[in-house]
Amino acid sequence: MKTIQKIFQNIVKKLVEKNIDLAEAKIEAGMLVENVFNLTNKDLILNPSFKVSDDKLKKLDFLVKKRIDERIPVQYLINKAWFMNEEFYVDENVLIPRPETEILVEEVLKLIEAPKKIIDIGTGSGCIAVMLAKKLPQAKIIASDISEKALKIAKFNAEKQKVKDKIEFVHSDIFENIDKNEKFNIIVSNPPYISEKEKETLQIEVSGHEPYLALFADDETGISFYEKLVKQAVSRLCSGGFLAVEVGFSQAAPVKEIFIKNGFENIQNVKDLSGIERV
Repeated sequence: MKTIQKIFQNIVKKLVEKNIDLAEAKIEAGMLVENVFNLTNKDLILNPSFKVSDDKLKKLDFLVKKRIDERIPVQYLINKAWFMNEEFYVDENVLIPRPETEILVEEVLKLIEAPKKIIDIGTGSGCIAVMLAKKLPQAKIIASDISEKALKIAKFNAEKQKVKDKIEFVHSDIFENIDKNEKFNIIVSNPPYISEKEKETLQIEVSGHEPYLALFADDETGISFYEKLVKQAVSRLCSGGFLAVEVGFSQAAPVKEIFIKNGFENIQNVKDLSGIERV
């Protein structure tokens, strides 16, 4: 039988040979090994000679082969992703949560002084709504999405994180099915913002596997969703309310113009760890 350490090193080697960055390959190999053998990173460090059964090894080989041959993101292979240190279920019906979106949640939390009404537009896996519900147990939160499959996953994650009773889930295209009399203190969204012309520049892991509706806007610059959202948000915010959105590379300036055109004030841009204006 092979030891865990040798298995891990072999996976890393295979991934690097297929042009996956070494640092990323180590992370992915660790995720696969931990998932198949139900081990933690600590287990791997403390017991590197841990021996594995042939059936588990076959399952691991199968997953590695799919990762390499079909370029399926490892998070979809193991149906797990982490967001703000919490585990979320994901599959190809929802975007994989990313660190940039954690910044969006952190900025929203800075705006809160008391229990509020919040709506998460395009909730996807539910990671934004779920984390807001966990951090703000007294807030009223609505999570909406145009995809019913995404909403099922968001509900599952809310139940898994024990906040399902704190979130109302609504199948809606932006505000279409939201009570017309309901106003919010905060509207938050990580919308589709990749333009069609950028599709060819994306990794196949993204363009070939993550949900099209959650990724792509229907215009040349990727800001069409912001135009719809901002215009509708004006009548849906309480006085002194906030609209907080994630934006793509080089989109902060044109999105700010959309905000200004629709009467928003005190607009702030927040950079991610790479120095890109992201929120």
